[in-house]
Amino acid sequence: MSRMANWTDGPEYAPLDRPAAFQTPPVAPLEVPPVAPNPAAGAPLEPPGWQPPQAAVVPLSALVPAAALPPRDPRSEFTTVSSIVTGGSVWGSARSADGTAGQPAWTPDQPLGNPAAALASQPGATAAGANFPPPQALNFPPPTQATPSFPQPGTPDWFAPPPQTRWQPPSQTVSVAQLWHGTTPGVLIPLLIGALVNPLSLAMIVLSAVLAARVRYRPDQVRRSFLWTGAILALIGAFSLFNSDFDPGTAWEVVSGWSQVACWALAIVVPLQVGAGIRANEPPQRPY
Repeated sequence: MSRMANWTDGPEYAPLDRPAAFQTPPVAPLEVPPVAPNPAAGAPLEPPGWQPPQAAVVPLSALVPAAALPPRDPRSEFTTVSSIVTGGSVWGSARSADGTAGQPAWTPDQPLGNPAAALASQPGATAAGANFPPPQALNFPPPTQATPSFPQPGTPDWFAPPPQTRWQPPSQTVSVAQLWHGTTPGVLIPLLIGALVNPLSLAMIVLSAVLAARVRYRPDQVRRSFLWTGAILALIGAFSLFNSDFDPGTAWEVVSGWSQVACWALAIVVPLQVGAGIRANEPPQRPY
């Protein structure tokens, strides 16, 4: 059933006659914002021009009261009044008649004072300082001559080659905690699980070989140990298939048994390789 088009379908369907009334909206009308004042309202269009005052004004000289001092000729130079302290030179000021507060007149020992008078003022002392004890002499031991570390020139030892010294690495004991953290728990825990649980031995070797990439001491040797183990287990599995007329169950049992033995071997060999790197003070390498 089709309906009749109305004005909601577009402007081309608007009615030709104006409606008699509109529906009252359900909401209140919006508030009309107040009109903002225009700062330029009432300003002249042209800038005002300067004009001289139309009436008589008071002269500027009458606004400031006259000073009590006599007027000065601006063309004359300024003159200064010097005192004894600032008059003449520094040498002349130091030889002024007034002297300083501590001395009535200038003396050559200013401002240090007279050391003879200071010594004479002490009780039991003369100006020459006769009562002062004489300085004690310091007795230092005679310098010892160090034995020469080089042979005397002209001797056979002088022309002999230097002694060959071999560097010995410092002995370092490796603790169990260092072996555990150096080998990483991600390598040791799967190997221990594979050594105890026979059906999971091969899977634990694969998981431990993947996590061995995080070993930081001698990672190349650790990687070669897992590669050789995997190659040996692959050969054992191939021979088991040929000997059992390609029976997968028999080959799996043989490979699982040898994988359990390999887990015991790797759980011992890998920590020994890591401990050798720690004992040799090798820097830890960046893991992959």
